[in-house]
Amino acid sequence: MKHRPLIFILIALAHLLEPIIKISYFKITTPFSFSTIITNISQIHTMREIFEFWFLFPLGGLALLGVKRWSYPVFVGVQFYSIYSHMTYEKYTWPYVSEVPFASSLALLFVNVLVIIYFAFPDVRRPFFDHSIRWWETRTRYNMRLPMTFSINNPGQLMDAEILNISQSGIFMNHKGVVEVGTIVLMNINYKEMSITLAGEVKSQHSFNGERGLGIRFSFHNIWENLYMRKIVREIGHDIRIMEKAQKKAAKMAA
Repeated sequence: MKHRPLIFILIALAHLLEPIIKISYFKITTPFSFSTIITNISQIHTMREIFEFWFLFPLGGLALLGVKRWSYPVFVGVQFYSIYSHMTYEKYTWPYVSEVPFASSLALLFVNVLVIIYFAFPDVRRPFFDHSIRWWETRTRYNMRLPMTFSINNPGQLMDAEILNISQSGIFMNHKGVVEVGTIVLMNINYKEMSITLAGEVKSQHSFNGERGLGIRFSFHNIWENLYMRKIVREIGHDIRIMEKAQKKAAKMAA
């Protein structure tokens, strides 16, 4: 599964669309025209009122879609802030301009309380703090033997190796020596006219297709390294797909 859990996406979309849902609900439940409603909304003056009306729930939605270390406290913080604002709501004030908060917002708030309770369980919180179990972030891996050189501790002492598979997040290279997990290595990767030197962290030692080696995750120092590596991997994937199509075509002709 390469996509975020459906429940995450649905709740996040509800948060992102919450300002529009409020306006639509106000239009349905009142005789006012959209122009009148928008005019009234434009009278919001303070930064707090603007934030609560337009940005509070969308911020929670973006946090939920992120599923990063910062996402969980931000998402939960949005819900607690929203609970507080509902409990202290004054009639006919922003952000709802009604006697009580909108039923749509109350319903979403109720769902959020259930989500907070659900995410209170340690196993459910883990995707926010443990990158290894975010299965939707798994990158496509391409099996291709590519020569490379790498160094450990001393950039002047290069060792030869072969990449056995590669993705946008890391490689598996053959290496019979013992290297501790967590070791930082410096890799020189070349493909066609493209060349890049990257740092990486050894994440595992195991065998792949009968060859002993190291699983290494890239440690990008800047966005340009990330983008350039993506370009290399895309080119590798493109070439592999062309070869696979040629092999299938040859197999059909042989049959």
